[in-house]
Amino acid sequence: MRDANDIPGFLAPVRQALAQPILMGGAPRAYAILNGTMAAIIAFAGAPLWALPLGIICHFIGVFLAKRDPDFVEVLRRAMKIAARLEC
Repeated sequence: MRDANDIPGFLAPVRQALAQPILMGGAPRAYAILNGTMAAIIAFAGAPLWALPLGIICHFIGVFLAKRDPDFVEVLRRAMKIAARLEC
């Protein structure tokens, strides 16, 4: 990994955990927490038969989107902030 041109003291290892996004079950952490909370709210609100399948389907959607772009939640947040500026 070291090269003959490396200057001592200017090479620092970067741990992979610092560069990877935090995922829960393959979906981004914030998305998974929000999804679980919404499924629990739906279950306690009176539709328990719909809560589990809906939560599982939404989680798989989050996993699919995270495979394409692990930062899709942050990108979506930023896009929603500037949506008014992009009107035609």
